[in-house]
Amino acid sequence: MLDAFPIYHWFHNGNPYSGAEGGMRYVITPVKVPDPSDESSKKKREALCAEVWPGPWSIEHTAEEKIETQLFDGDQAGLDKAVAWLHERYTAEADRWTDIPSILDCEPDR
Repeated sequence: MLDAFPIYHWFHNGNPYSGAEGGMRYVITPVKVPDPSDESSKKKREALCAEVWPGPWSIEHTAEEKIETQLFDGDQAGLDKAVAWLHERYTAEADRWTDIPSILDCEPDR
């Protein structure tokens, strides 16, 4: 369960990683955010944006209110925390990820 993730280098090179566990869909995307240590410049730092949502549709076809988002540091420790967050989201709301309708039996949210 949620145990096959690439190392941080994958994200450092600008690649997202997505998958599904049961009815939970997820994606981890590398992003650039303002560097809080240097407010006077426009310097950016690397971060990881993790998102989860219920299936069966892709994130583009799921209502915004069903998507949970969390930011993490852009390093291996941040990736480890993002994966731990995905595990927590999966186990904390196990009922949310069950009874997902078939893609053939429902319409996209948006």
